[in-house]
Amino acid sequence: FRKIRQNLLSEGKTGKYFKYAIGEILLVVIGILIALSINNWNDQRKQKLAETEQLKSIKSELDLGIKNLDFILQKIDLHSNNIDSVIIMMRNSMPNSFEISGELLGSTIMWRTTDVSINTLNAMIASGTLNQLTNEELRVKLANLPAILTDLTEDELMVREWSENHMVPFLAKIGLVSAAYSNRYGFKEMASRRSPVADFVNVTPTEEFIGMLTVRRVHFAYTQFQLPILKNYMEDLVQIISNDLKYK
Repeated sequence: FRKIRQNLLSEGKTGKYFKYAIGEILLVVIGILIALSINNWNDQRKQKLAETEQLKSIKSELDLGIKNLDFILQKIDLHSNNIDSVIIMMRNSMPNSFEISGELLGSTIMWRTTDVSINTLNAMIASGTLNQLTNEELRVKLANLPAILTDLTEDELMVREWSENHMVPFLAKIGLVSAAYSNRYGFKEMASRRSPVADFVNVTPTEEFIGMLTVRRVHFAYTQFQLPILKNYMEDLVQIISNDLKYK
C-alpha cells in the first residue's frame, strides 16, 4: 500500500492518491468496527452463558427451598393440631387433672425457622450482576426476595424468643418443662439414651395454661398463613426462570 501511494505521488496523480488514502482509511475503520462488533458479540455471549448458569443455580436453590417449606408446613400443621387437641382436652376436663402424652406437650414449645438458601442470589446482588438480568419482571421479583425472607425470619425469631422466655418458664413453674423438652421433636431419641422419657404426664388445666397455649396456636396460625404465600412467590420465580431459560 505504501509503495502504491509513493508511485501515485511521483506520477503527480494526487487526486488518485487522496482517493486511495481515503479508501485505505475506510478499510482500517471498517476493520476496527468489525473487530469491535465481534468483541461485543463475544462479551454478550459470555454474559448470556454466565446469566444462564446463575439462573440455573438460583432455580435449584428455590426448588430445594420449596421442598423445605413443604416439610416445615407439615410439622407446623402437626404441632398446631397437637395444641388444638390439648386445649380441647383441657376445656373438657377442667378443673380435673388428666393424662397427656409427652408428644402433645412437646409441641407446646416447638418453633420452626424457614430454611431457604439464596446464596447465588445474594452473590449476584453483592456483585451488581442482578441488575444485568434482561428479564425485568424476574429482576424485580428476585430483588424483593431477600427482604421477604428477612421479614419472615425476624417474625420466627420473635416466636422463638416468646416460647423460650414465656412458655418454657411457665412449664417449668408447673413441673412440666422436662417432659416437654424430652418429647420435643428430634430431642426424644437423645434424651432416652440418658434417662427414661415419660410417654404420659398428669396435667391440671387452668385458664392461664389455656391462654399460653392459645398464644402458641396463634404463632403457628401466622406461620401457616405466611409460608404458603412465600411458597407461591418462590414457585412463580421458578416458573419465570424456567420460561426464561427456554430462550437462552
